[in-house]
Parts: sequence; structure tokens; C-alpha cells
Amino acid sequence: MQFISESMEEYEKSITAIDLGSSQIKVVIARINNPDDIEIIGVGTAPSPGIKSGAIINIDATIRSIHEAINLAELTAGMEVKDIIVNVSGKSIYSKNFKSVVAITNKERIVYDEDIQRVIDAAEPRLSSNEKILHIFPKDFSVDDQTNIKDPTGMTGVRLQADVHIVTTGITSLTNLEKCFETIGIPADKKIISSFASAEAVLTSGEKDFGVAVVDIGDGITDIIMYEEGGICYSGYIPLGGKSISQDISTGLKTPLPIAEEIKKKFGHCLIDEISPTGKIELPSVGGRPSQSVPRQNLVNIIEPRVREILEMVNTELEKTEKKSLLTGGVILTGGTALLPGIELIAEEIFGLTVTVAKPNSLSGLYEKVSSPEFSTAVGMIKYIAMEEGEYEEDRELSKVGSGEVIKKVWGWIQKNL
Repeated sequence: MQFISESMEEYEKSITAIDLGSSQIKVVIARINNPDDIEIIGVGTAPSPGIKSGAIINIDATIRSIHEAINLAELTAGMEVKDIIVNVSGKSIYSKNFKSVVAITNKERIVYDEDIQRVIDAAEPRLSSNEKILHIFPKDFSVDDQTNIKDPTGMTGVRLQADVHIVTTGITSLTNLEKCFETIGIPADKKIISSFASAEAVLTSGEKDFGVAVVDIGDGITDIIMYEEGGICYSGYIPLGGKSISQDISTGLKTPLPIAEEIKKKFGHCLIDEISPTGKIELPSVGGRPSQSVPRQNLVNIIEPRVREILEMVNTELEKTEKKSLLTGGVILTGGTALLPGIELIAEEIFGLTVTVAKPNSLSGLYEKVSSPEFSTAVGMIKYIAMEEGEYEEDRELSKVGSGEVIKKVWGWIQKNL
């Protein structure tokens, strides 16, 4: 699949990313002048009633939502979407770290591109009939007793080891996703896990080297990814997000869910101690019932316990990895729920680490439309593919002086993920 049309001039190269969120579908179109110059030219959003906790539960409803969001983005950009990148998230995602070892068998005992490919292939796990590998992220390599090598090409030894992070997804959920885009008539051949995409939007390579976790608190689920010495050492999720908070508000204040969501965004806060006891909020009239004024503290008393629960579940996941102490760069919060005031203070208390709320940056064009934590996944997919395409162009130049096909692919993986 070609994400950047070779028939277009350099300045006209474009990438379209679609974030299938549990509350909204977001479509972002960007013009790629070069991997470091990403211009946002089109944005479209639509409600996503056909998606729950990252999974498609109603194909027809999801197709309608995708159509609506794409149409809005195309109208803004003044161009037609021909191919897309889409995120994958939810219960069907499974990830694990693997080690693999191969012998360096050539006469010179030198690590060549085919040796690197063999050791990565050897890391692939046995899959069930309903699993498919989505990503293989090399972390580092070892040659005999030399460890933490980023590129072992040309080194001498008898034993090559790879540490990789492998992400799989369920074929059933993948088939449902692909069916939506086949019906629309736009191929979705490139798929990226949400946690990785969000990290690409908000992290620098230096932050990955320090050791950092990115926590994307979406509407239906919370995605988590951890980096150690530049490579991915964990990715996962918890099955709670911003919608759980809105549902609590709806029940506690006896108001419909859409109004609860609106109240949360307008008056929500995570810390009861920072709310004046005299502050009031107005609940609009519903079903003939008159509007009513309630203390804002009532709202925050509902929000704070659920936010703490979500963050405590995230902390449990971080501690399970036994690598939490290596997160020198702390934790980065993103996603729509990260917009709740006070959330970083609760997170620092629970994690015992430095916490920052981040949004996509280093963009031009209609950047203000995506300059929010809500758009991290969509923008991160664009940044990832822009870099990938840029490296591909560099590799084509390298190939003119004899660079091998396999090492080009593997070196691309290393550069993208370390």
C-alpha cells in the first residue's frame, strides 16, 4: 500500500489517519513536506455509537460515523481521501517481550542483514488460529557478551540475540475493522496500536531513552505504553476511561449521559480540596423537570474517586512490569480525559513519579484543530508514517551504493522505535 502518492509533487504528499475512538471518530489529513514539517490540512469528527471500549460492536453505525468524519475532513482539506492509517485498540490486543538467539554461521562470523532478520523472525511466537501479529518492535541486540547494542551490523561473534516487543491482535476484531473500510471503498492496510501512536505524538527520542510511560486516557479504555533505554518494554490497557466518569455523574446527579458529559467538560475537576464550597453549577431542565442548581463540590465528589480508581489501576500495571523504577522521565498523560483539571496532581500522588499532561506539537497549518490531548492517537499515526516514509526515501538512496534489502527494513524498525 502506498501512503504517499508518488504521482504528486513533494509538497503535496499527504497522509490520512483515522482514530476509531469510543466516543468520537477523528480523521486528520496532513500534508508532509518532510518528516519534520507536517502541515494539518483537514480535520473531521463524528460520534461513534458503534464502538465500545475500542471494539466495533455495530458495523453499520461505525461505517456511517467513518463516512461522516471523512466527509468533513475532505471538505476542510479540499481533497479526496484515497487510503488511510487506522488505530487498533481494545481487548483483542495482546503484547509480550520475547528473546531469541541465532548462531552467526558465516565463515567470517560477521553479523549481516540476513542474520538480523533471522533473529527477529525467530522471536515470533506461536499464534492461535484467531491471532495475527500487528507489530514487532526490536528493543536491542546482543552479540556474544556485548549487550544493549542498537545496530549489530558488522560486529563479529558467534551468537546474536534480539530483545523484541511483539503485539498481536484478534483476527475477528481485525476482520470487522477491515469490513468497515472495504464497504466505504478505502483500504485500511496500515494499522497501528493506539498506545504506540499516542507516544509518537507526544514523546521525543530523548524521553524514550530516559525511560517514560505514556498513559492515554480515552473515553472507553486507557492505553499504556512504557519505554526503557529507547525501546518499548510494555504495552497494555485497562478497561476504564472517561465514559466511566460520565456515567457516574449521570447516576449521581440524575441527569442524562450527554448532559453529564457536557457538565464534566465544563465544570469538572479532580480535587475536591480545590473547589469552593459556595460554587454552584446549573443542571438543565430535562423532561419537563425544571433546571436545578447544585454545589459544584457534588460533581467533584463523583469525579475524584473514579479518576483515582483509573489511575490506581494504571499504577498496578506499571508495577507489574517491575520496571517502574526505571521511569526517569516519569509519566506522560494524554487523551481526552487528561484535560480534567487536577488530574496530574492525583497521578503524581498515586504513581510517585513526575507527571505531565501532553498534547501533539511541532505541527503547522490547521494545528490548532488538533492541538489537544484528544488528538494524540491520530496525529501520532501521521508522525510515525511520515518518519517511516522519510526513512524509506533515505534507504532508496542508500541502496544505490549497495545497502541490502533486509537491513533496510530492520534498520527502519530500529530507528523508528529506539
